[in-house]
Amino acid sequence: MNRKILFGAGMVLLTTLFSGCAKDDDVSGEIKDNYLKVKIDGVEKSFPTVEAHWVEGGNYLTINAMDNGKESVTITVMNESTRVPAGQYSLDDASAYSIVSIHNRTSSSTQVNSAATRGTQSKDDSFNLKIDKIDNGSFQGTFSGTLIRVEGLNTLGKVTLTDGEFKSSIAPN
Repeated sequence: MNRKILFGAGMVLLTTLFSGCAKDDDVSGEIKDNYLKVKIDGVEKSFPTVEAHWVEGGNYLTINAMDNGKESVTITVMNESTRVPAGQYSLDDASAYSIVSIHNRTSSSTQVNSAATRGTQSKDDSFNLKIDKIDNGSFQGTFSGTLIRVEGLNTLGKVTLTDGEFKSSIAPN
């Protein structure tokens, strides 16, 4: 008889504990909805790890997307004196904002880096970035471009990024 009472009391206690955590309770902690997806040479990729950071008080904004150390895409927008706002950016526009975009792939212990940067001698690289929405804690937008591998003035290879889109929270400096 004592076992039945103890079992019943235990069940009441467990029911009370679990029912105290209702679905409509406030959620604490950061909700992860960061993403970066893009077609790389026509193959759609969705990166599982996406982080963005303000640098230099907001004059630089970097987003880095990684796939378990095998592949990554990094986009940085920079200005020496002004915080990065929403807007359209490209490598060779006349704005005061510079862009650096990097694609890194590791295969068979070999690392292959491709980049697009303002002011390169090559006419093969290009990059367009549109930041649709930005505030102190998050931003989102779209991008596309051609990133290159060079040796001197010779282009060794290209990586084409199309249909890129992202949304990320932004960590402070």
